[in-house]
Amino acid sequence: MGRMNLQKPGLGARPSEALGVYHRRYDTISLGYVKHHAQHEVSSTRCADAHGDGRLSAVLAGRSKPTIPSSAMRSFSFLAGIVAALVAVGAASPVSSTNHVVHEQRSHVRREWSRIDRLHQNAVLPVRIGLTQTNLHRAEEFMNEVSHPNSPNYGKHWSADKIIETFAPTGETIESVMNWLQEEGIDASRLRLSRARTWISFEATTAEMERLLKTEYHVYDHESGSTTHVACDRYHIPAHVTKHVDIITPTIHFDQKAGTERKKQHKEIPEETQMELRKKALKRRQVDSPLSDLQLGSGIVGRPKDGVGPKQGSFVAEALMDLTQCDTMITPDCLRALYAAPPGSLAASNNTLGIVEYTPQAFLQTDLDTFFTDFKTELVAKPPIVSLLANGVVQQNDTGFEFNGESGLDLEYAMEMIFPQQVTVFQVGDLVQGASFGNFLDAIDGSYCDFDGGDSPDPNIDGQYDAAVLCGVTAPTNVISTSYGYNEGDLSGAYEQRQCNEYMKLGLAGVTFLFSSGDSGVAGNGNQCIDPTTGAYNDGAEGIFNPSFPGGCPWVTSVGATQVLEGASVRSPESACMDVIFSGGGFSNVFAMPDYQATAISDYFANFAPPYGADKFNNSQTVRAFPDVAANGANYVTVVDGNFSLSFGTSASAPVFAALVNMINEKRIEQGKSGVGFMNPVLYANQQVLIDIQTGTNPGCGTQGFSAVPGWDPVTGLGTPNYPAMEELFLGLP
Repeated sequence: MGRMNLQKPGLGARPSEALGVYHRRYDTISLGYVKHHAQHEVSSTRCADAHGDGRLSAVLAGRSKPTIPSSAMRSFSFLAGIVAALVAVGAASPVSSTNHVVHEQRSHVRREWSRIDRLHQNAVLPVRIGLTQTNLHRAEEFMNEVSHPNSPNYGKHWSADKIIETFAPTGETIESVMNWLQEEGIDASRLRLSRARTWISFEATTAEMERLLKTEYHVYDHESGSTTHVACDRYHIPAHVTKHVDIITPTIHFDQKAGTERKKQHKEIPEETQMELRKKALKRRQVDSPLSDLQLGSGIVGRPKDGVGPKQGSFVAEALMDLTQCDTMITPDCLRALYAAPPGSLAASNNTLGIVEYTPQAFLQTDLDTFFTDFKTELVAKPPIVSLLANGVVQQNDTGFEFNGESGLDLEYAMEMIFPQQVTVFQVGDLVQGASFGNFLDAIDGSYCDFDGGDSPDPNIDGQYDAAVLCGVTAPTNVISTSYGYNEGDLSGAYEQRQCNEYMKLGLAGVTFLFSSGDSGVAGNGNQCIDPTTGAYNDGAEGIFNPSFPGGCPWVTSVGATQVLEGASVRSPESACMDVIFSGGGFSNVFAMPDYQATAISDYFANFAPPYGADKFNNSQTVRAFPDVAANGANYVTVVDGNFSLSFGTSASAPVFAALVNMINEKRIEQGKSGVGFMNPVLYANQQVLIDIQTGTNPGCGTQGFSAVPGWDPVTGLGTPNYPAMEELFLGLP
């Protein structure tokens, strides 16, 4: 089998001109970003089009005279100390140099941001330099060793120490960057190397950073008036250092909170149905919630204004207790019938199912009890295991679909399907900062702390938490489902590459990550597409397709959505979901195609090439395609804020698929084997264990999107689970 160099995908023909994307250092592409290492420039470049340090951003709105904070770099109180008005008039221009080259730059400013002023020269910035790691070009080789069904080492997952040592930067890299910084006047006593040796951090003033990077920092205001930001257009580093540095923050990376407001789409159902469904619920044992006095704030992922959560349909009153109407209401029994899955029966102590939730999203125990009264009475008054990460809280004050819809949907179905096994809820973030995927990665393995998870010092991207409350505070479960995501264009390619590499490392350790693929078809969260001229997002009426992240990372399993067609039975073939939501799918602009996908993607283009060119999507046939698999995502009967209603979305599909994988792990553990770990190589090599979906499309950006076709497609992937076949396959592996 050929080996993929993740950082050198050789993308071939691509929609570069239309997308406004360029070759980066890895020879991959990322919307609006470019790294030039052959381009030597005299560096007196303005740097003001992106995001720098959010700890500054959060306080700049006040615009008082500057103060210099202490070294409490990750403390949120740090923000209050460097109150905003770190804007100066007549700041000195950067020093020019002839041996520096552009390392990263942004091609456009998103239209919601306006440049205000130069950043004050005395403002203090928390700087992070991401060092290039070793052996990343062997990522696929290593992953195939433990995850490919033909490998004699299948299931022999790596230890944390082996992972750290394999990918640690070389001594030359560390020394070269340290020497450069000291030559530029940053004393060695100010420098800190992360425990995994992948980041160097220090504090520096704006003046120091502008001299160091030959750039200029500016302050930006958001059109909402609620956020201020620090950023630069581009930055330079010495030519001999470029091979040792991935990214530097704060620089071009722009403030991104996840998505727009969650849509509450309804399909009305008669009131008498609602009343009938609640008959059992009225008899349930009342359970008081222990969490009732928490306050709500805005988060980074999981905010009410987030385009990736489940979509609410109609209120219902009578959930069906048989399988005759699964086309209008999905229940756990419908899912078992669709995928020939048995009820859960085992509960290994080391195999709880991980479900990630981001504050302020939260479950209500009363909602769970109402649901389980109808569908699994053994679970009434039995909450999930809750692991609070990054000062996590299960807030109870703000309720409704926009706050409880995601968690309710995830837990009601996951808990019911795997019982007697339990679910572990990883509740991430507090009510002030919220949290991000990087914060979660830091929390589940201490070796990834100090920004090793790809996280940023901007609180609008990653919550800023002290290592004592975040670093390696819990172990990951074998299977982790996440129903949150970004658009790939929301963040820089370098940020996404580094975070994707962390999912790869966790895959080597035996962790299965599943992410929902999105609910807007070929468009991004909030139905946003990409303007072919500016690269900015538009209203979705036209434009370039907008792929998702992390679902487009090649080291996770991306899950699309299907539905039972109206009037059909659970014995009939499903369709791609086209009711309320459209299954997210497409082709990455950042990540190279992994080997395990090569045959499937080649067959797709050979037999069912879509009717679009490079002006719509990356049709180079050399990039990561998604989703990988699918599961039902329409008409889920859920209880949210005391009411029965229907929920829609890949937010439902991901935890359902994860529950089935967790059940397979139970059987493997019973046999004395490891969990399945990263499962994509096995599934792509054995497509017969999935139910092929051949109808439906995923519209967006003024098109019909892609179509579900025989074999893999960018709507439903390889298809939905055939549980008996999947179980037999995985139990037959070492």
